[in-house]
Amino acid sequence: INGEWVSANNGGTWDLINPATEEVIQQVPFGDDSDARDAIESAHIAFKTWSQKTPYERGEVLMSAADWILERAEELGRITTEESGKPLSEATVEWRSATNYLKWFAEEGKRAYGRIIPARVTTRRISVHHQPIGVVGTITAWNFPIYNLVRTWAAALGAGCTVVGRPSEFTPRSGMMLAQALHEAGAPAGVINIINGDPELMAQALLNDPHCRKIAFTGSTRVGKLLMDGASKTVTRLALELGGNAPILIFPDTDLASVAQQSIDWKYRNCGQVCVSPQRFFVHSRVVEEFTERVSTLSAKVVVGNGLDEGTQMGPLINAKQRDRVEQLVTS
Repeated sequence: INGEWVSANNGGTWDLINPATEEVIQQVPFGDDSDARDAIESAHIAFKTWSQKTPYERGEVLMSAADWILERAEELGRITTEESGKPLSEATVEWRSATNYLKWFAEEGKRAYGRIIPARVTTRRISVHHQPIGVVGTITAWNFPIYNLVRTWAAALGAGCTVVGRPSEFTPRSGMMLAQALHEAGAPAGVINIINGDPELMAQALLNDPHCRKIAFTGSTRVGKLLMDGASKTVTRLALELGGNAPILIFPDTDLASVAQQSIDWKYRNCGQVCVSPQRFFVHSRVVEEFTERVSTLSAKVVVGNGLDEGTQMGPLINAKQRDRVEQLVTS
Protein backbone atom coordinates (compact mmCIF):
# COMPACT_ATOMS: atom_id res chain seq x y z
CA ILE A 1 0.00 0.00 0.00
CA ASN A 2 1.43 3.33 -1.12
CA GLY A 3 4.76 1.74 -2.02
CA GLU A 4 5.28 0.03 1.36
CA TRP A 5 4.85 -3.53 2.62
CA VAL A 6 2.63 -3.26 5.69
CA SER A 7 0.81 -5.53 8.12
CA ALA A 8 -2.98 -5.66 8.19
CA ASN A 9 -4.53 -2.83 10.20
CA ASN A 10 -6.27 -5.34 12.46
CA GLY A 11 -3.10 -7.40 12.89
CA GLY A 12 -4.74 -10.39 11.22
CA THR A 13 -2.78 -13.14 9.51
CA TRP A 14 -3.59 -16.05 7.18
CA ASP A 15 -1.91 -19.45 7.18
CA LEU A 16 -0.93 -20.02 3.56
CA ILE A 17 -1.14 -23.73 2.76
CA ASN A 18 0.79 -25.74 0.19
CA PRO A 19 -2.03 -27.84 -1.33
CA ALA A 20 0.38 -30.65 -2.25
CA THR A 21 1.55 -31.21 1.32
CA GLU A 22 -1.14 -29.36 3.30
CA GLU A 23 1.68 -27.76 5.28
CA VAL A 24 1.83 -24.06 6.17
CA ILE A 25 4.17 -22.22 3.81
CA GLN A 26 4.12 -18.98 5.78
CA GLN A 27 1.78 -16.50 7.39
CA VAL A 28 0.64 -13.51 5.34
CA PRO A 29 -1.34 -10.42 6.38
CA PHE A 30 -5.12 -10.84 6.32
CA GLY A 31 -6.98 -7.57 6.71
CA ASP A 32 -10.43 -6.09 6.21
CA ASP A 33 -12.21 -3.13 4.64
CA SER A 34 -9.99 -0.59 6.41
CA ASP A 35 -6.97 -1.88 4.47
CA ALA A 36 -8.95 -1.66 1.25
CA ARG A 37 -9.91 1.94 1.98
CA ASP A 38 -6.27 2.84 2.69
CA ALA A 39 -5.23 1.29 -0.61
CA ILE A 40 -7.96 3.09 -2.53
CA GLU A 41 -6.97 6.41 -0.99
CA SER A 42 -3.34 5.84 -1.92
CA ALA A 43 -4.32 4.91 -5.47
CA HIS A 44 -6.56 7.97 -5.74
CA ILE A 45 -3.75 10.30 -4.70
CA ALA A 46 -1.25 8.62 -7.03
CA PHE A 47 -3.71 8.82 -9.93
CA LYS A 48 -3.33 12.60 -10.07
CA THR A 49 0.29 12.32 -11.20
CA TRP A 50 0.33 8.88 -12.88
CA SER A 51 -2.50 9.84 -15.22
CA GLN A 52 -0.51 12.90 -16.31
CA LYS A 53 2.52 10.90 -17.36
CA THR A 54 2.83 10.20 -21.05
CA PRO A 55 2.03 6.70 -22.31
CA TYR A 56 5.71 6.42 -23.20
CA GLU A 57 6.70 6.99 -19.56
CA ARG A 58 4.11 4.51 -18.30
CA GLY A 59 5.18 2.05 -20.96
CA GLU A 60 8.76 2.13 -19.73
CA VAL A 61 7.60 0.96 -16.29
CA LEU A 62 5.66 -1.94 -17.77
CA MET A 63 8.58 -2.93 -19.99
CA SER A 64 10.99 -2.81 -17.05
CA ALA A 65 8.63 -4.97 -15.00
CA ALA A 66 8.61 -7.54 -17.80
CA ASP A 67 12.41 -7.62 -17.81
CA TRP A 68 12.50 -8.02 -14.01
CA ILE A 69 10.14 -11.01 -14.25
CA LEU A 70 12.03 -12.71 -17.08
CA GLU A 71 15.24 -12.60 -15.04
CA ARG A 72 13.49 -14.44 -12.18
CA ALA A 73 10.86 -16.55 -13.97
CA GLU A 74 11.85 -19.90 -12.47
CA GLU A 75 12.12 -18.49 -8.95
CA LEU A 76 8.72 -16.83 -9.31
CA GLY A 77 7.25 -20.00 -10.79
CA ARG A 78 8.30 -21.92 -7.70
CA ILE A 79 6.49 -19.44 -5.47
CA THR A 80 3.33 -19.90 -7.54
CA THR A 81 3.61 -23.69 -7.51
CA GLU A 82 4.03 -23.79 -3.73
CA GLU A 83 0.72 -21.99 -3.17
CA SER A 84 -1.36 -23.14 -6.15
CA GLY A 85 -0.15 -26.72 -6.60
CA LYS A 86 0.19 -26.53 -10.38
CA PRO A 87 3.26 -28.14 -11.98
CA LEU A 88 6.35 -25.94 -11.91
CA SER A 89 6.57 -25.93 -15.70
CA GLU A 90 3.04 -24.50 -15.96
CA ALA A 91 3.67 -21.90 -13.25
CA THR A 92 6.89 -20.76 -14.91
CA VAL A 93 5.18 -20.49 -18.29
CA GLU A 94 2.42 -18.42 -16.67
CA TRP A 95 5.01 -15.95 -15.39
CA ARG A 96 6.76 -15.79 -18.74
CA SER A 97 3.46 -15.22 -20.55
CA ALA A 98 2.67 -12.40 -18.13
CA THR A 99 5.48 -10.41 -19.68
CA ASN A 100 3.65 -10.50 -23.01
CA TYR A 101 0.73 -8.59 -21.48
CA LEU A 102 3.02 -6.05 -19.87
CA LYS A 103 4.81 -5.46 -23.17
CA TRP A 104 1.58 -5.40 -25.19
CA PHE A 105 -0.10 -2.75 -23.07
CA ALA A 106 3.13 -0.77 -22.77
CA GLU A 107 2.83 -0.29 -26.52
CA GLU A 108 -0.96 -0.20 -26.73
CA GLY A 109 -1.09 2.80 -24.40
CA LYS A 110 0.64 4.78 -27.14
CA ARG A 111 -2.19 3.90 -29.52
CA ALA A 112 -5.17 5.06 -27.46
CA TYR A 113 -6.27 7.17 -30.38
CA GLY A 114 -9.29 9.45 -30.29
CA ARG A 115 -11.73 10.20 -33.10
CA ILE A 116 -12.76 13.15 -35.23
CA ILE A 117 -16.51 13.11 -35.89
CA PRO A 118 -17.96 15.11 -38.80
CA ALA A 119 -20.28 17.85 -37.57
CA ARG A 120 -23.49 19.00 -39.21
CA VAL A 121 -22.33 22.61 -39.34
CA THR A 122 -18.96 24.05 -40.32
CA THR A 123 -18.63 26.12 -37.16
CA ARG A 124 -18.59 23.06 -34.90
CA ARG A 125 -15.77 20.60 -34.32
CA ILE A 126 -16.40 17.27 -32.56
CA SER A 127 -13.56 15.14 -31.23
CA VAL A 128 -13.28 12.18 -28.85
CA HIS A 129 -10.38 11.97 -26.40
CA HIS A 130 -9.73 8.86 -24.29
CA GLN A 131 -8.80 9.55 -20.68
CA PRO A 132 -7.93 7.20 -17.78
CA ILE A 133 -10.96 6.47 -15.65
CA GLY A 134 -9.31 6.55 -12.21
CA VAL A 135 -8.75 3.85 -9.61
CA VAL A 136 -9.41 0.30 -10.84
CA GLY A 137 -10.06 -2.48 -8.34
CA THR A 138 -9.38 -6.11 -9.23
CA ILE A 139 -10.69 -9.25 -7.53
CA THR A 140 -9.25 -12.43 -8.95
CA ALA A 141 -9.36 -16.22 -8.57
CA TRP A 142 -6.64 -18.66 -7.58
CA ASN A 143 -6.56 -20.88 -10.68
CA PHE A 144 -4.26 -18.52 -12.62
CA PRO A 145 -2.81 -16.30 -9.90
CA ILE A 146 -0.68 -14.26 -12.34
CA TYR A 147 -2.60 -14.35 -15.62
CA ASN A 148 -5.85 -13.24 -13.97
CA LEU A 149 -4.08 -10.20 -12.53
CA VAL A 150 -1.61 -9.10 -15.17
CA ARG A 151 -4.03 -8.74 -18.06
CA THR A 152 -6.08 -6.20 -16.05
CA TRP A 153 -3.22 -4.51 -14.22
CA ALA A 154 -1.20 -4.00 -17.40
CA ALA A 155 -4.19 -2.56 -19.27
CA ALA A 156 -5.16 -0.22 -16.43
CA LEU A 157 -1.63 1.01 -15.78
CA GLY A 158 -0.90 1.46 -19.47
CA ALA A 159 -4.03 3.59 -19.81
CA GLY A 160 -3.02 5.80 -16.88
CA CYS A 161 -5.19 4.30 -14.16
CA THR A 162 -3.99 3.21 -10.73
CA VAL A 163 -4.78 -0.19 -9.24
CA VAL A 164 -5.95 -1.83 -6.04
CA GLY A 165 -5.65 -5.60 -6.41
CA ARG A 166 -7.25 -8.18 -4.17
CA PRO A 167 -6.01 -11.65 -5.21
CA SER A 168 -7.34 -14.90 -3.80
CA GLU A 169 -6.29 -15.58 -0.24
CA PHE A 170 -5.12 -19.01 -1.44
CA THR A 171 -2.52 -17.55 -3.84
CA PRO A 172 -1.61 -14.08 -2.54
CA ARG A 173 2.18 -14.29 -2.85
CA SER A 174 2.05 -14.53 -6.65
CA GLY A 175 0.12 -11.27 -6.80
CA MET A 176 2.48 -9.71 -4.27
CA MET A 177 5.47 -10.61 -6.45
CA LEU A 178 3.78 -9.12 -9.52
CA ALA A 179 3.26 -5.91 -7.54
CA GLN A 180 6.91 -6.08 -6.48
CA ALA A 181 7.96 -6.37 -10.12
CA LEU A 182 6.11 -3.16 -10.94
CA HIS A 183 7.53 -1.45 -7.85
CA GLU A 184 11.07 -2.47 -8.81
CA ALA A 185 10.38 -1.21 -12.33
CA GLY A 186 9.73 2.29 -11.04
CA ALA A 187 5.97 2.48 -10.48
CA PRO A 188 5.49 5.47 -8.13
CA ALA A 189 4.09 4.87 -4.64
CA GLY A 190 0.35 4.28 -4.70
CA VAL A 191 0.14 3.39 -8.38
CA ILE A 192 -0.03 -0.34 -7.64
CA ASN A 193 -1.48 -1.57 -4.35
CA ILE A 194 -2.21 -5.16 -3.35
CA ILE A 195 -4.28 -6.25 -0.37
CA ASN A 196 -5.12 -9.60 1.20
CA GLY A 197 -8.04 -10.17 3.50
CA ASP A 198 -11.74 -10.74 4.00
CA PRO A 199 -13.18 -11.05 0.47
CA GLU A 200 -16.66 -9.74 1.26
CA LEU A 201 -15.53 -6.72 3.29
CA MET A 202 -12.86 -5.74 0.79
CA ALA A 203 -15.21 -6.13 -2.17
CA GLN A 204 -17.78 -3.96 -0.41
CA ALA A 205 -15.15 -1.30 0.21
CA LEU A 206 -14.28 -1.26 -3.50
CA LEU A 207 -17.97 -0.91 -4.36
CA ASN A 208 -18.73 1.79 -1.82
CA ASP A 209 -15.74 4.07 -2.32
CA PRO A 210 -16.50 6.69 -5.00
CA HIS A 211 -12.80 6.89 -5.89
CA CYS A 212 -12.88 3.31 -7.17
CA ARG A 213 -14.31 3.87 -10.62
CA LYS A 214 -14.21 0.33 -12.00
CA ILE A 215 -13.93 -3.25 -10.72
CA ALA A 216 -12.60 -6.18 -12.74
CA PHE A 217 -13.60 -9.57 -11.34
CA THR A 218 -12.60 -13.11 -12.27
CA GLY A 219 -14.46 -15.81 -10.38
CA SER A 220 -17.77 -17.53 -9.83
CA THR A 221 -21.10 -16.55 -11.32
CA ARG A 222 -22.55 -16.37 -7.82
CA VAL A 223 -20.11 -13.68 -6.72
CA GLY A 224 -20.44 -11.93 -10.07
CA LYS A 225 -24.17 -11.50 -9.43
CA LEU A 226 -23.46 -10.04 -5.99
CA LEU A 227 -21.06 -7.53 -7.52
CA MET A 228 -23.59 -6.57 -10.18
CA ASP A 229 -26.17 -6.00 -7.48
CA GLY A 230 -23.77 -3.85 -5.46
CA ALA A 231 -22.55 -1.94 -8.50
CA SER A 232 -26.12 -1.06 -9.44
CA LYS A 233 -26.38 0.99 -6.25
CA THR A 234 -23.17 2.95 -6.85
CA VAL A 235 -23.07 2.80 -10.68
CA THR A 236 -19.57 1.34 -10.49
CA ARG A 237 -18.38 0.01 -13.83
CA LEU A 238 -17.72 -3.73 -13.97
CA ALA A 239 -15.71 -6.12 -16.11
CA LEU A 240 -16.68 -9.71 -15.30
CA GLU A 241 -15.22 -13.05 -16.30
CA LEU A 242 -17.41 -15.66 -14.66
CA GLY A 243 -17.33 -19.44 -14.47
CA GLY A 244 -18.69 -21.28 -17.48
CA ASN A 245 -19.85 -24.69 -18.60
CA ALA A 246 -17.89 -26.54 -21.25
CA PRO A 247 -19.56 -29.60 -22.81
CA ILE A 248 -17.71 -31.71 -25.39
CA LEU A 249 -19.72 -33.33 -28.19
CA ILE A 250 -18.18 -36.46 -29.71
CA PHE A 251 -19.65 -37.53 -33.07
CA PRO A 252 -19.01 -40.89 -34.74
CA ASP A 253 -17.16 -39.41 -37.75
CA THR A 254 -14.44 -37.74 -35.69
CA ASP A 255 -10.81 -38.78 -35.23
CA LEU A 256 -11.22 -40.46 -31.85
CA ALA A 257 -7.50 -40.83 -31.17
CA SER A 258 -6.92 -37.10 -31.65
CA VAL A 259 -10.03 -36.03 -29.74
CA ALA A 260 -9.27 -38.36 -26.85
CA GLN A 261 -5.78 -36.90 -26.47
CA GLN A 262 -7.07 -33.33 -26.68
CA SER A 263 -9.77 -34.13 -24.13
CA ILE A 264 -7.18 -35.45 -21.70
CA ASP A 265 -4.88 -32.48 -22.23
CA TRP A 266 -7.64 -29.97 -21.56
CA LYS A 267 -9.47 -31.89 -18.83
CA TYR A 268 -6.43 -32.36 -16.61
CA ARG A 269 -4.72 -29.06 -17.30
CA ASN A 270 -4.24 -27.23 -14.00
CA CYS A 271 -6.07 -30.12 -12.34
CA GLY A 272 -9.21 -29.19 -14.27
CA GLN A 273 -9.32 -25.77 -12.60
CA VAL A 274 -9.71 -23.83 -15.84
CA CYS A 275 -12.78 -21.89 -16.99
CA VAL A 276 -12.81 -23.72 -20.34
CA SER A 277 -11.90 -27.13 -18.95
CA PRO A 278 -14.31 -29.84 -20.24
CA GLN A 279 -16.97 -30.58 -17.66
CA ARG A 280 -19.05 -33.21 -19.43
CA PHE A 281 -18.83 -35.37 -22.53
CA PHE A 282 -21.74 -36.24 -24.78
CA VAL A 283 -20.56 -39.21 -26.85
CA HIS A 284 -22.48 -40.82 -29.70
CA SER A 285 -23.60 -44.37 -28.85
CA ARG A 286 -21.68 -45.82 -31.82
CA VAL A 287 -18.30 -44.69 -30.45
CA VAL A 288 -18.88 -44.37 -26.71
CA GLU A 289 -17.09 -47.61 -25.82
CA GLU A 290 -14.03 -46.87 -27.95
CA PHE A 291 -13.81 -43.27 -26.74
CA THR A 292 -14.16 -44.34 -23.11
CA GLU A 293 -11.42 -46.94 -23.52
CA ARG A 294 -9.05 -44.46 -25.14
CA VAL A 295 -9.67 -41.82 -22.49
CA SER A 296 -9.28 -44.33 -19.67
CA THR A 297 -5.95 -45.54 -21.06
CA LEU A 298 -4.62 -42.01 -21.44
CA SER A 299 -5.88 -40.98 -18.00
CA ALA A 300 -3.96 -43.81 -16.37
CA LYS A 301 -0.74 -42.41 -17.80
CA VAL A 302 -1.14 -38.94 -16.27
CA VAL A 303 1.49 -38.42 -13.56
CA VAL A 304 -0.12 -36.92 -10.45
CA GLY A 305 2.01 -35.45 -7.69
CA ASN A 306 3.63 -32.46 -6.05
CA GLY A 307 3.99 -29.70 -8.61
CA LEU A 308 7.60 -29.18 -7.54
CA ASP A 309 8.52 -32.77 -8.42
CA GLU A 310 10.05 -33.34 -11.83
CA GLY A 311 7.71 -35.19 -14.17
CA THR A 312 4.47 -34.18 -12.44
CA GLN A 313 1.77 -33.52 -15.02
CA MET A 314 -1.09 -32.76 -12.65
CA GLY A 315 -0.88 -31.31 -9.17
CA PRO A 316 -3.48 -31.22 -6.38
CA LEU A 317 -6.70 -29.28 -6.23
CA ILE A 318 -6.33 -25.90 -4.56
CA ASN A 319 -7.61 -26.97 -1.12
CA ALA A 320 -9.40 -29.69 0.83
CA LYS A 321 -12.80 -28.08 0.25
CA GLN A 322 -12.46 -28.36 -3.52
CA ARG A 323 -11.08 -31.89 -3.20
CA ASP A 324 -14.10 -32.99 -1.17
CA ARG A 325 -16.44 -31.30 -3.63
CA VAL A 326 -14.95 -33.10 -6.62
CA GLU A 327 -14.94 -36.40 -4.75
CA GLN A 328 -18.65 -35.97 -4.06
CA LEU A 329 -19.32 -35.29 -7.73
CA VAL A 330 -17.42 -38.42 -8.75
CA THR A 331 -18.98 -40.77 -6.20
CA SER A 332 -22.57 -39.50 -6.27
